[in-house]
Amino acid sequence: MDSKWLKQEFERQAKEKYESGNFKLGKLDDYGQRISIEIELPRKDRIGTVKFISGWMVYPNGKIQLATPYARR
Repeated sequence: MDSKWLKQEFERQAKEKYESGNFKLGKLDDYGQRISIEIELPRKDRIGTVKFISGWMVYPNGKIQLATPYARR
């Protein structure tokens, strides 16, 4: 049930932060440019949020695609 919302929220935050330049450059290779974007989600079990660093691939047309999210905190 939450997976659709999570997908949309990851994409919304990533697009907003990518367009504003709020990301960290990663490895550039034959596959493309990797970037890291912090995603913040509300906790379900208590007050507060959880922050994740999500990994994205930037393609030549400027589109980004989620490669791998991983927890930082």
